[in-house]
Amino acid sequence: MSEPDKALLRKAVARAVAGLTATGRLTIVEVAADGMTVFRIHRDDNGRPRCHYWSSSWGDLTSEQGWGHESSRQAVLRAADLLSADEVVLVCSFPDGAEANRALGWLSEARPAAVFPSSNGPVIAIVEDVLASDPLSRSYDLVVLRADHASGRLRLGSKQLFPIGALPGTRAEVAVRCEPGDEYGTAFAVVTWQGREPRLLSVHSARITPGRYLLTAELVRPGKVRFTGVPELTRDPRDWSDLVAAAPSQLPPEAGPAHLICAVEVCGPDAKVEERLSRVRQMVSHLSAELAGLLRVSLVAYGAHSYDDRAGGEHPVEVAVWQVTPERALAALERLEERGAITEGYPYYPHAAQVEDMLDAVARRLPTSEQVRTVLLTVGDRPPHPARTNRSLILPCPRPHDWRSLVGRVQSRPDTVLAAICDRQDASAHPAWRRLGANALAHLDALDVRGLAADLGLAAPAALPIPFPLLDETE
Repeated sequence: MSEPDKALLRKAVARAVAGLTATGRLTIVEVAADGMTVFRIHRDDNGRPRCHYWSSSWGDLTSEQGWGHESSRQAVLRAADLLSADEVVLVCSFPDGAEANRALGWLSEARPAAVFPSSNGPVIAIVEDVLASDPLSRSYDLVVLRADHASGRLRLGSKQLFPIGALPGTRAEVAVRCEPGDEYGTAFAVVTWQGREPRLLSVHSARITPGRYLLTAELVRPGKVRFTGVPELTRDPRDWSDLVAAAPSQLPPEAGPAHLICAVEVCGPDAKVEERLSRVRQMVSHLSAELAGLLRVSLVAYGAHSYDDRAGGEHPVEVAVWQVTPERALAALERLEERGAITEGYPYYPHAAQVEDMLDAVARRLPTSEQVRTVLLTVGDRPPHPARTNRSLILPCPRPHDWRSLVGRVQSRPDTVLAAICDRQDASAHPAWRRLGANALAHLDALDVRGLAADLGLAAPAALPIPFPLLDETE
């Protein structure tokens, strides 16, 4: 095909494709030496130009009565299917052929249209080039979740990548934040809009490390967008309804400042005391990683009362540290671990412990005005002493402290909860442990640290997957 012919034909095809409506049909008929090729072009639901074509040889179109017979004319017109086309472009690449000229005459009679000369060049190459470089007839948007951090609400929406009229090669940058995704990872879905309804154009996914990314989108051709700035994406098999169903409506709650008070019974067998202190270490270490600088820790050690005057006094409740950083709390905990079970005041009372004295020490130190999530985590085994002699036959507290009223005093503070890790199973534990663990009661040998922290509001529950990139409402 000569350059002038090629340029003229390309302009005609490009103009006709650009003028296609959502329901329009363009037919290009190439009449050649050996037969006829018909190209049918339309726009799909995303406004993308699509083409399919078919070829017929002159032998296929010639009737038994001869090439000039009416049946041959009808066969040519039927193969071209011009009546269903909104616009027709005719191309003659073999002007010296009798069959080609006669077929071209029949086609021009049926649908008068401009005839473009062409040599034996590939018309299909021109068509493919025009379709690949067609300006967008609809804008392309990236599906995102917009987050309102005040309420935690998530709203499914879109961010425009390419406007109507954008040409292949156009690039756009979008700053996004990715959270842990679902089984497919984070989905980068591109949609077009038909009125108020989105139509899915493409979706590709990848497992992406949570964080902020500057995403670059490139319009390769109509219907194809390439993303860079994130790990390589692979095709995602989900349809639009699947993607919408995967989007949560709420961000997972963020954990705020917290005060963890660990009260540990440090009397009894060495191995048991060591295990209790180990559970406290696990809890503090886990929450330190979850809350970073938002966590303050207090550490209180209590033992047993001694009613034997010959013992030389009992070991009092010990406030090792109060509202310190996790690092300082772990250092104090290490000193308790090195010391092990206390023996001062031996023989100490075997049927209860200084739980009520510990509650008094904690209640006196709790501020009345500070609004911080506070958890009193009691770790031990023995019940408290009653304030006075009762039917339990447990000797009363020497001071005497009423553990029930002290529990109520601690509980009455705003945003304060009670948790306990007891050596014994629920069935065999003293009823007092159900009060000490009013909000969460765990067993020493089967402790789920992560689950206990989430139950107490000290750490966010397992996050829901966020399957789309996030945009802040301010962006």
